[in-house]
Parts: sequence; C-alpha cells; structure tokens
Amino acid sequence: MKPAWSDHLPVVTAPQSSTPKHVTLVLPYYENPKFLRQQLAWWKTYPVQSLQDFFSVIVVDDGSPASPAEAVLQDIPHTLDVKLFRIEQDVRWNWLAARNIGAKHAEGWCVFTDMDHVITQPCLESLVYGQHDARMIYGFSRIESTGEAKAPHPNSWFMTRSMFWNVGGYDETLSGHYGTDGSWRRRLARTAPMAILSDRLVRHEYVTDSSTTTYKRKQPIDAAVKRLDRSGEKGFTPKVLSFPYHEVTVGVPA
Repeated sequence: MKPAWSDHLPVVTAPQSSTPKHVTLVLPYYENPKFLRQQLAWWKTYPVQSLQDFFSVIVVDDGSPASPAEAVLQDIPHTLDVKLFRIEQDVRWNWLAARNIGAKHAEGWCVFTDMDHVITQPCLESLVYGQHDARMIYGFSRIESTGEAKAPHPNSWFMTRSMFWNVGGYDETLSGHYGTDGSWRRRLARTAPMAILSDRLVRHEYVTDSSTTTYKRKQPIDAAVKRLDRSGEKGFTPKVLSFPYHEVTVGVPA
C-alpha cells in the first residue's frame, strides 16, 4: 500500500477547556446546491449558545454558472453567521482563490476543507474548546460516511488566520489546474510544525453533488503544474487575491 502523505506526522488530541475560541469554516463551492443545502441543515443543528456563537462560515462560490450558492443560502437563520462571496470568473479548479478569499475575510482559527467533508458537532466542539497551539498547523483524521476509517484528507487544515498568511496563501499561478495541493503541503511543512488531530472529518464523496464532476481530473493540461510551481525557488512569493470577487447578501432577516 502506498504510504499516506501524513504517515510521518504525530496524531494529537487537544486538551479541552471551558474557554471557547472563534472558529471559521472556509468552504469553496462549485455547482453543489444539494450538498450545500445538506451542510446548512447540519449547521442549523449546532447548539446556539455553546457553538453557534463561536462558529462562522464563509462560503466562496467559484463562479458557478448554473447553480450559484446564493439561492441555497437565502435560507440561513439569523442565529447562523454565514457569509457568501462569489468569484466573478469561472476558472477550472479555482478553489485556491476561493480559500484565499475566505481567509481574507475570516477571523480567529480557520478550518479549510472541501464541500464533501463534514464537521460533526463533536468535532466542532473539540475545535472551539480545544487548547490548540497557534504555532502549529493541524490536519484532521477522517472517516467515510459509512464509518470506514480513511487516511487524513490531504487538503483539510486547522490553523489560525495569521498562520495561513504566514504560509502565504495558495498560489493562484496554479489556478486552472488539478493536482496543486502538494505544493501547498510542502510550503506548510517549511513554515511550522504539523500534526494530525484525532478529531475526524466525515467524507461524503460523490453523494448527490458533493464532489465536482463538471471538470475532469488529471487531464493533460494539469502536467503544467510542475512547470508553473516555483514555490521551491528562493524569494518565491505566491500570487494571491488576483481574481475579482464580491460579497453576496444572504440570509433570513432577524
């Protein structure tokens, strides 16, 4: 069996306290209305005072041409803090820009993951009340929605907003190509110590529209990533926040 990217990292459990911290979920969206609606249903179940007061969501629509996220998020109750931004260009595999935009507008600690990964209430409680080290970058343990254990997702992270920008953000020079997360992980490893949390995300891959199917993976165009990736060069600065976007007003009035 091929070694997992995370095999060399320690698995840790953060001590819990009675003092909460703010956690922002940054979630890219591309033509996922059915599963975003399911995500919203789960968020609504989180207890208002113990969790919702310390949890916010930033959804960034990656230029969805047919099913923008706006229609789904009009159903947000005022107890949930959800913001929506929309990238004004439809560029293949541009979750890099979506995560950068989310990080620009986030606060506190941030969860970066994909639409097909779910934060359960126990996981969120552990993040909000955990005594995590702000000098660290954390990945997540993971299970399938069927309960089967899976290797940690190679692009789901928990870190402070300031740590994200210490890494520099995702390099939008690589936007438009599949298979760019390896470059990001190498930059993470050069920036701070890393560990895998025992807290588990739940993967719902290819459940309704949870996974992107509009664009095919591992196409000939994606071979250009090796040429475009300059992150190992001295003086490298990632290209960030290069795509025009705007905030979309959503939610049910209080």
